[in-house]
Amino acid sequence: MTIEKIRNKISRQLESGKSFGLVVPNKAYAKALIKGIIETSDIQDALVIEPDTNIGIDEIRTVVEFLDFSPKGETKKVILYDADKMTQEAANAFLKTLEEPPSYAIIILVTSRWFSLLPTIRSRLQKLHAQLLIDPDLDEFERYLVYWNYDFLERLKGKNYSILSEEELLETDEINESSVELDVIMSLKQILEQYLSKDLSAYVRFISQLSKKSNIKFLRLVAKVVAWLIYKDTTLSENEKIKYLRICDDILKSKIANFNYQLTYYTLLLGLRGDNL
Repeated sequence: MTIEKIRNKISRQLESGKSFGLVVPNKAYAKALIKGIIETSDIQDALVIEPDTNIGIDEIRTVVEFLDFSPKGETKKVILYDADKMTQEAANAFLKTLEEPPSYAIIILVTSRWFSLLPTIRSRLQKLHAQLLIDPDLDEFERYLVYWNYDFLERLKGKNYSILSEEELLETDEINESSVELDVIMSLKQILEQYLSKDLSAYVRFISQLSKKSNIKFLRLVAKVVAWLIYKDTTLSENEKIKYLRICDDILKSKIANFNYQLTYYTLLLGLRGDNL
């Protein structure tokens, strides 16, 4: 099934006056699906909420105010990406609107973590699951990355990415585009795999330099690569794997950028080698 067929299937299930939960592997894939749905609406009849950190009460008030007025066309559509990042206050303020949207409204909450939504939110949504089909020509790590970020697909298929030197990697601060993300991820994987076969002192020096980066986007990329390497490591016990994979998952799903970066880097990267401070 192509993405166009999946998009059309979802479109046919959308009805005015109802709220939906669109469950996707990642936000980039959701955007590819929703793009065609939004394009069928007047620009003034669509509201997209896409949080950097969390969805608070102000964002929900914006939605409610947007839905207070009739559409220019037939339907108003509201898209909330990362819906699992709603605060408790925001979720409570949204319940009535989700349960009884205006007759001209379609509300879509997008999430890759369905069970991270509050039960009171889930119960008010019609669940839609979007299947992701991944190119079989990609290797296992590449398929893992596409499942995380659909934007990587075409560049991975064409091997269109750069492997940064260690110095270039440490100097990377702005990670605002998927192209930069992919360069960083592929470089991290290669550099970390090389360090796993070197002596501990060299590895610790690298961690020391890396731990100076207090950038949540960079830390999430590190966590994604480390999670893969830990998952594939045959020398770690199941309990050790679970311990470190939980740390990675906490970083990836965190609603706020409140981390002790130095401690987090040392914990993850030493754990990758099975070493302790």
